[in-house]
Amino acid sequence: MTRINTSNRYYLNGIDWVMAALNNLNKKHTGLGNHSQLILILKGYLDQKDFANKLSITLSDSNFLKGKIRRAWNLAPFWVSESVKFNPSDMKYFQLENESEKQLNKIIRSCATKPFIDDKTLLGFDLIHHSNQTYIIMKFDHKMFDARGAEALLEYILDENNVDTQYNLPAQGAKLHSWKEKFLSGQKINRFLRSIYSKEIEVAVLGQNNESNNSHNFYYTTFSKDQTSIIDKHAIKDAGYLMNGIYLLTAVAKKFDSLFKKLKTSGDILIPINVDIRATKFTHSKIFFNNVSFMLFKVNQNFSLKETLQSLKKQFVFQVKNKIPYHFMNASLLMRIMPLNLLTSFMNFRMKKNQCSFSFSYIAEQAFFLKKVFGHEVINLFHMPLVPVNPGVGIFFTKFNKKLNMIISTYDNKLSVQTGKTLMNNISSEISNGLNIK
Repeated sequence: MTRINTSNRYYLNGIDWVMAALNNLNKKHTGLGNHSQLILILKGYLDQKDFANKLSITLSDSNFLKGKIRRAWNLAPFWVSESVKFNPSDMKYFQLENESEKQLNKIIRSCATKPFIDDKTLLGFDLIHHSNQTYIIMKFDHKMFDARGAEALLEYILDENNVDTQYNLPAQGAKLHSWKEKFLSGQKINRFLRSIYSKEIEVAVLGQNNESNNSHNFYYTTFSKDQTSIIDKHAIKDAGYLMNGIYLLTAVAKKFDSLFKKLKTSGDILIPINVDIRATKFTHSKIFFNNVSFMLFKVNQNFSLKETLQSLKKQFVFQVKNKIPYHFMNASLLMRIMPLNLLTSFMNFRMKKNQCSFSFSYIAEQAFFLKKVFGHEVINLFHMPLVPVNPGVGIFFTKFNKKLNMIISTYDNKLSVQTGKTLMNNISSEISNGLNIK
């Protein structure tokens, strides 16, 4: 009897399974999966052939370019890699010598909304030359990569010292044990969600704009090192030490509050956020799959700016103290028994019933540290995620080399172009000038 070696398998955790279902849900509504892209900006023009050759060397026969999910005999889902050759022709190249920044942004948006070659492909690359700068774009699938994991992988791919180094995927057991702890985590999460989604709650959400149907759009800006330093000082002054994320969330929540009131949309503001559970430095095994969890915040529309900040700080401390992110991860392991299509339908139902106002994320620690790529100085790196179909709008902050990047991602025309630009400018002004809370 042939014995199958399962010691090197990676069994998906609960968040991996949720991301796979979210991928299905997004595809159902948009034709695009749950993916994101990194944009790395270099000084000067990186040679297209050098870049394609580096990708071919690093990615060909790797175990993280393609793969799929299967179920074991114990019904736990696990990952199966496919070793394939990287095809440089899959990478698109754009040379925009005399084109405007508007045209550049149009190309970057088209790259973000381009589907993968097939359902098994997890990475995609594009290269843009514009105004003596190179834009390296890496699109990644959230089934295998989260934001910081993707940054670390891009560094590995572009590092000229990694000629003979080959990363392997981590191994992880099925975690079919400690059932009582998992059910207790499920109870804690259910109580937590019931405390937020009371029977009387009405949630403020954005309706569909009538400019066009089902399109994605992005608005992004980068704050200089000096501007970021000023924002950090305001965050400490107004919100307290290590409360930069809460400071940013407060400003964003109040600007959405103003927008909701302008649109005559009433209700509480509910905000899900991603939480990276890794340390500042992490090993290569933590590059792959999802090392994140979630928190959920509620803001009353009638709150003043000061009351909003105090409420968010109080909720943050409560959720950390009561290990809400841990319980989300632990309880989600129970959901792996559900077939993916059933979980997709369940999530679609819950997201419509228990709506959110907008998504939010703040990643304070970068995972890409190369100063140069093939002799070209690294200028900036920022993220451009596709927001989930519900709530259809998200605000995402990342830091890179002491510069703060802000991205507004929308779907289904939740924001008109003018409203999106105005919202970005209003948030930028608020966080730059301080909340001025006395």
